[in-house]
Amino acid sequence: MPSLLAFALAPVFAVIALGFAAGRIGWVDNRHSAILGAFVAQFALPVSLFLAVVSVPRGQLAAEFLPAFAYGVALLGGFAAALAFARRRGLAPVPAALFILTTAMPNFGGIGLGLIQSLQGGSGAVSIAVANLIGTLTVMVWCFTQLERARGSGDTRRALRGALLKPMTVLPTIGFVLAFLGVPFPALAEAALRPLAQATGGAGLFLTGVILSTQVLRPTRVAFTGALISVALQPALAFLVALAIGLEGAVAVRAVVAMAVPTGFVGTILSSVYREGTAESGGTLVAASLLSALSLPFWIALATLVFGA
Repeated sequence: MPSLLAFALAPVFAVIALGFAAGRIGWVDNRHSAILGAFVAQFALPVSLFLAVVSVPRGQLAAEFLPAFAYGVALLGGFAAALAFARRRGLAPVPAALFILTTAMPNFGGIGLGLIQSLQGGSGAVSIAVANLIGTLTVMVWCFTQLERARGSGDTRRALRGALLKPMTVLPTIGFVLAFLGVPFPALAEAALRPLAQATGGAGLFLTGVILSTQVLRPTRVAFTGALISVALQPALAFLVALAIGLEGAVAVRAVVAMAVPTGFVGTILSSVYREGTAESGGTLVAASLLSALSLPFWIALATLVFGA
């Protein structure tokens, strides 16, 4: 078990640490990390998730229905907790949306994909794509809709349409539809897009470190509440659901570990665009990333012990 944890977590934290050091030392201009963020969020990650599912047999996708239930409960549970806390604290619409997005949407592309592949090989990519799609169509679409409305689109339908047309939403959805319909995706097109997909894991981890280098951890209640929702509540919900519905083996381990992945960086990038919410989203990102050094080994060990691998 110690060796398994070491080999699974070492690549994750090593690349994050490299990005953090590069940002702090000045090898990378961390004030302009939005460029790398746009590459990951608008191109590499959507393409990676699209390719993860578009050529998967329908039967293999059907096998993800039960884990999808665990993902849905955990994601919506984290979303509900973050939303209730933001309203109780009286956060303004933009900071509230960025806080909820950062808290309830794990870093599936930057950390989750690389971590699951380190633990279980390439077979886990489909599960991560499923989890990301559920989170995208629920948590991310709601938050993007709120941000679109705050930008000036008072029409909820127009804001929702803008959220649904983002690459992070569109490409994985198209991939699932094509896979379920059995529509073959051209091998040449897959080969052409593969370099973008291969860049996702390393670029996402490095970007996470660069963004962390721009943040100062302030011990606020908002930051630590968001972090605890991310690294404690959501994996606990996934663990309980996996027990309740009888998930076993590698599938159950993936469900728990995927939800134990700390928060993503999308909210922090967007805070620089909207010039609001940096303290809430950035503080949660830093706190969750630090706590995950302890929580990730715990959830990996617990899930492997209970469910086997």
